[in-house]
Amino acid sequence: MKALLHFKPHHFKHYCCNKFSTQLLPDFPKTFNHKEAEDNWYQIWEKNNYFTVKNNGKAPLKMLLPPPNITGTLHLGHALTVTIQDILARWYRMKGHPVIWIPGFDHAGIATQMIVEKHLFKTRGISKSDIGNEQFLSFIWEWKDQKQHAIKSQFKALGASLDWSREYFTMSKDHNNAVIEAFTILNNQNLLYRKKDLVNWSPILHSTISDVEVERLYITKRTQLQVPGYEKLIKFGEMAHIAYPVKDSEHEIVVATTRPETLFGDVAIAVHPDDERYAHYIGQQVWHHLRKTYIPVVSDPLVDREFGTGAIKVTPAHDPLDYKIALHHQLDIIEVIDENGNITDAGKQFEGLPRFIAREKVLHQLSNEDILRGISDHAMCIPLCSRSHDVIEYLLKEQWFIKCKDMAQKAIQVVKEGHLKIIPSIHEQVWYDYLDSIRDWCISRQIQWGHSIPAYYVTVEGKTEWIIARTEEHAKMMVHNKYGSDVKLYKDQDVLDTWFSSAILPFAVTGWPEKTEDFKMYYPLTLMETGSDILFFWVARMVMLGLELTNQLPFNEVLLHGLLCDAYGKKMSKTLGNIVSPENIINGITLNDLAAEMKENYDAGILSETSLKRMLSANNKMFPNGIPECGADALRMTLCSHDIKNQHINFDIMECQANKHFLNKIWQASKYMLRMTGEKVYQKPTNMTIIDKWILSRLSVMISIVNHTLAKRDFHKAIAAMKEFLYYEFCDFYLEATKYGFKNGSTDTYVSHVYSLRTCLEVFIRASAPVLPYFSDDLYKRLSDILPEFLSVPSLMEAPYPLPEQFNEWTDISLDERIREIKKIVLEIRSITADISKKLNPEVHIITDNSEDFTFYNDVMNLIKGGSKIFNIFVFSENDYTGNKSSVSYPYSSNCTLAIIIENSTILKQLEKKILDKRIARKSQN
Repeated sequence: MKALLHFKPHHFKHYCCNKFSTQLLPDFPKTFNHKEAEDNWYQIWEKNNYFTVKNNGKAPLKMLLPPPNITGTLHLGHALTVTIQDILARWYRMKGHPVIWIPGFDHAGIATQMIVEKHLFKTRGISKSDIGNEQFLSFIWEWKDQKQHAIKSQFKALGASLDWSREYFTMSKDHNNAVIEAFTILNNQNLLYRKKDLVNWSPILHSTISDVEVERLYITKRTQLQVPGYEKLIKFGEMAHIAYPVKDSEHEIVVATTRPETLFGDVAIAVHPDDERYAHYIGQQVWHHLRKTYIPVVSDPLVDREFGTGAIKVTPAHDPLDYKIALHHQLDIIEVIDENGNITDAGKQFEGLPRFIAREKVLHQLSNEDILRGISDHAMCIPLCSRSHDVIEYLLKEQWFIKCKDMAQKAIQVVKEGHLKIIPSIHEQVWYDYLDSIRDWCISRQIQWGHSIPAYYVTVEGKTEWIIARTEEHAKMMVHNKYGSDVKLYKDQDVLDTWFSSAILPFAVTGWPEKTEDFKMYYPLTLMETGSDILFFWVARMVMLGLELTNQLPFNEVLLHGLLCDAYGKKMSKTLGNIVSPENIINGITLNDLAAEMKENYDAGILSETSLKRMLSANNKMFPNGIPECGADALRMTLCSHDIKNQHINFDIMECQANKHFLNKIWQASKYMLRMTGEKVYQKPTNMTIIDKWILSRLSVMISIVNHTLAKRDFHKAIAAMKEFLYYEFCDFYLEATKYGFKNGSTDTYVSHVYSLRTCLEVFIRASAPVLPYFSDDLYKRLSDILPEFLSVPSLMEAPYPLPEQFNEWTDISLDERIREIKKIVLEIRSITADISKKLNPEVHIITDNSEDFTFYNDVMNLIKGGSKIFNIFVFSENDYTGNKSSVSYPYSSNCTLAIIIENSTILKQLEKKILDKRIARKSQN
């Protein structure tokens, strides 16, 4: 800090002056202007190069911001992620640690391709099939540039101190090189294979998706759903009971199925080997009415005897369980649904019909043939594509897979052995369960936007051979060396799953596969902070590939935050229409402008008509008066005011407004401090008042809590401690008490108050800087221009963070306990006198039989007066006290009584009743 000015005798005149000092305040704004601060300070931070890593020998904090998809703009979930990480980055920097925080953007293959297709159709009336692949990709790159710029601006508005010199994009040339290298190494380590297998297929996307991209919708009865590609709602939750006559018998086996449209793919009826109901049918045949053929009855332990009738139809081309049974029994496999979700030629008269339209027609025919035994409600799970919300179809496709079992076991082990810490630990068991039952990862995607798979094939003597090579030239050389130059080489047209290119980010962004200086210094990362909903999409895969490709964990700690919900606890989604944009909270927006914004997104093809209607309706209910302007700092504070480790985090715009008022409270407290102390010398007092000792003790406790809770990643506790100190203890009690001290106090009181007021605000503003970067820098700079004890720094990013050991001398637990009792007395006085107008000039007597309390109450009288907002308060010894007929008494404790004196008989009677009610209530509680 700057050298403190020395206290000299001629300064006494300042301390004896009872008038406020106003000459320091003409240029000090009435309130905090967040827009001006946000515009100015980010430029200052960037100009001073604060965001780049400054190596100094201390352990660095190394983080990677989960890259947002370039599908649109940031939502509040992104704002939560960036705020959490920015608080940590700023805190570590102020503690003197180097910080590397890397920003980036994800190409988001399927999601981006879908949104651009919608945009082109909506705005230009063209579809992907109308233009060539090259032109379509050029449109996506143009979209990417626009969205990347917009998202970057949003990050800056939130105050994100990201090192923009390290910005990456997951489709860049450097990242593509890393992706190809990763794919090649996995192949060399025999972890990659190509196989025809049952995959999750989205007919709308015309692509496979991985297991973790399939959402499960559970329904308990008949339910109608909107399915992409269908005009009418489709009925689900029905079980059809279909009869299969047994050959050479009058008996039949009734099969229950939720998928009658796949009947043309039936190749057997399967029952459990221990099911006595069907034991005598095993090995026999049943007649298939639609296929006009006999199919066998087989027994298999995979059959669930409790499902339906206990007998299932085996349709191996479209069901994972049926596929396993068919392989066990070497049954035929008949594909009855194609890539478009339509019935194949195996469906005879239903060929070409969409699968769910065919379902109704098949049921109608079964009924006509008198083999439909009934339709009933049935609870079921519907697999949905998380991107397109299409109903997943299981199809047999030749795809690329990564073997996951061994990698998953390594990922389990590092958590069990404590090498990888998952916070909160409740996710550890989920981690074990998922990885223990993991399936191999299908990484092929049949879309245009993505990393091309570095795989090539040749067909020789009717057989296809696949070659993995880093470049096409290398693949050609390998083929020519083996088969000669006449053999034609073909490129795999598929692209890689986006999560594959994202899974290598922790090491790819530091230069891998080259052993760069950045890779050596900054890999592995310290922390990976992200949403708990992508624990398996991303975190598990980063750990598996990190261990496999670098032989190191990609990070040592995983911090998972919960799902952001609205004030009513509902997940924020387009489906519910309750999504709120961060910039609309920062800058505010009218209801009309909000509607216009939604309409603009609809016109651009970003929102569907259904989503638009839902969002307009939700906005009318949630924000009838629009969204109030709150500023970035209040938004950041609100996002981290709840426990981020909870499964759900509720966001309330009203709380955001309250936090804006909290910032104004700090601002007004600073103005008061300037008025009262600005012309006075700041020095450590030789005789400090009790209330000054108390507030400095509370400051030290707050600093200890904030540092401890930030280390534990309990941001809500850190913010709660800040608010408890500043709002309640400092402003509500201490600051009000100093008004009496400055007015009637001694020189020692003046010196003590000046020191404590200015110390508390100086330290508090530094402590709040990681959470409130714009506000703290703006306020601190204004105060440092006036007050010599504030640091002369361009920004608090150059200031040291207050640490507990620096304030231990102030901590006084016994004093805190005594003042806590005083505050309880004050609150009781407030409660009793709440309905009495101050114009009636009430008087309060505190009567005690304890001599120590008598002395202490008088020593902190200004705190009692300031806290209760009553000037006429006096302390009496019980032995010397004479009651007043215009008073009413309330026994606060066994050795303390409160007496309220008021010259108004009506109010006095009301007060007597109120106190009687309080005494009765207290007795009932005891």
